Amino acid sequence: MKPRSISDFEISLIKAMINRGMKNKDIQFFFNRPDRSVNSGRISGIRSGDYSNSSEIPNASKTELDNFLSKFVETDVSASVTVPLVGVLEDEQDPISDIRLRSMFKKDSTGVWRFAHGESDCHECKESFGFKYSDKWLRAVASLANNKGGYVIFGVKDKTVNDGKISDDSYEVVGLKSKEFENADPVEFTKRLKAAFDPTPLVLPVTIDLDGVSVGIFYVSQHLSRPIIALKNEGNQVRESDIYFRYPGQSARIKYSDLRAILDERDRLSREQIIPMVQKLLSLGPRNAMIADLSSGALEDGERSFVIDKDLVDAIKFIKKGEFDETKGDRTLRLIGDVQAVDSQGKTILKEFVTSSDVINDFLDQKSPDSPKEYIRCAVEVGNGAWLPLLYFQKKAAMSSAELSSYILATAASKDRKRMYSDRASGKISSFRNATGDALQILNMLKSGTLPKIDSSIDSTNFARAVAGLDYKPKIPLEKLLNCLKKCKKIVLDADELSRMSAIRLAVARLDFLYFR
Repeated sequence: MKPRSISDFEISLIKAMINRGMKNKDIQFFFNRPDRSVNSGRISGIRSGDYSNSSEIPNASKTELDNFLSKFVETDVSASVTVPLVGVLEDEQDPISDIRLRSMFKKDSTGVWRFAHGESDCHECKESFGFKYSDKWLRAVASLANNKGGYVIFGVKDKTVNDGKISDDSYEVVGLKSKEFENADPVEFTKRLKAAFDPTPLVLPVTIDLDGVSVGIFYVSQHLSRPIIALKNEGNQVRESDIYFRYPGQSARIKYSDLRAILDERDRLSREQIIPMVQKLLSLGPRNAMIADLSSGALEDGERSFVIDKDLVDAIKFIKKGEFDETKGDRTLRLIGDVQAVDSQGKTILKEFVTSSDVINDFLDQKSPDSPKEYIRCAVEVGNGAWLPLLYFQKKAAMSSAELSSYILATAASKDRKRMYSDRASGKISSFRNATGDALQILNMLKSGTLPKIDSSIDSTNFARAVAGLDYKPKIPLEKLLNCLKKCKKIVLDADELSRMSAIRLAVARLDFLYFR
């Protein structure tokens, strides 16, 4: 689990505030500090249960929240912050405020509660709720999110027509027959939506009581990245690749004209957002600017490129060198030149994807990666049987031999390949090879403490074979042996003689075994 700066108790308070109907911007006020910011996205993550282990933390009690708010209000809160207290009706503009939700229901002359708006392009009624047949409400949610947002109301009869007449029980509040909606973890709603649609619709679940009858309500906001598309078949109501749209009285597959309108609007908003960026780029000039792709963490300018760790992208802040220590503890990137990225503790940012070349190159350079286990996983899953260093990265990961073997056997490689790499790591399969011919002469030089001259691909191959023939550490420092292998690798690759790389990889594996077992 990733480390977080918000305590369990603060999360419990935030969840209680959300449950009380407070807005993200107002919740932020209580938890932002000079040394720590809590942005709206973090609160939304707590609201959905996606942030860290927030879904497992219970809401603060009514007493705990009231005590926290009363003490805070006395000293710190400005008049601009809305703090809904129990028994006080919140802002009518809040889509899930108690006053707003209750205003959608009216009691008729017979004392029966009815949904006042009927079914429209922003309201859909369901008589019951259940996770077993979730396709019925999944479709409704996606439809509203693709239009202008709205409400799905559970525990209200839909409109029924008999002999051409609207039935008297249309939109009657019958209430939920079980506690499934009321007791459900909000994360469960999000999981269902995330599995069914992309992008994921956003819902706020609320339960209200009307004279002892429970009504469940989803507030669905219009999605900023419409259209929302079905990822898979779900029951009888959701079909893979379909786009649903809320029309007056029904949720149906979208019509071409409405889809065209969504796409046109999305293009218009994109242009509005990108024009100021383009103007800024033009004012800076190509040599003074790079483009950050915050979905992948890549920074590029056409020539230079590097990747920022995905865990830091959400909280990225660029600051001037002189101000580097002003916000201690804040998650910060400091960029040095155009080749290295470090976090606020000076640690190199983790590579998001490791290749077989990285495994060889970083061993030869004796680098200390942030995620050495990822190098082991790459060697096993991507190595395709090639000899690659394992023990060096085992040491960096502080793993025992048993832990290394277990880790290798738990990778996604085939059974035979996992066993092969496990046997290599344990020494059951040796990287030692008897040197012959010119390689044997070089081996004798190495044992006497002398390095050979390497000028060609043939020299490179013979040197590598000599290293593979070492049965003990020579007097030559490891750094010099590694530098020679780096030179061999460059000569072979420059000559485009890739078949000779197998000898170099074997030599690397041999040094890995001799120096790091």
